[in-house]
Amino acid sequence: MQRESGQRIITVRDMQLNVNNRSVTVDGREVNLTAKEFDVLELLVFNPNKVYSRENLLNIVWGYEYPGDVRTVDVHIRRLREKIEENPSDPRYVHTKWGVGYYFNA
Repeated sequence: MQRESGQRIITVRDMQLNVNNRSVTVDGREVNLTAKEFDVLELLVFNPNKVYSRENLLNIVWGYEYPGDVRTVDVHIRRLREKIEENPSDPRYVHTKWGVGYYFNA
């Protein structure tokens, strides 16, 4: 993981996350993420290898008052993988720790 000074850009392998303009590029192509997908990815990228449960992610990203179900997290993770992973069923970045939650493999 490489951080560029001043810019708040993080590069991990072929992915670049720019916090300033909330953009993500993978292998040189821009990936259009929703606000929540970016929020989830940003949290995971800035805390590599830390496993977050669905409940943690729901509370941190959506807020404690969010009335939705924890499966909302699963849907967002699936859509995020479809956008940033070459093979979403065999992810390089966003991984599942079975029975626990999700984490970013730096």
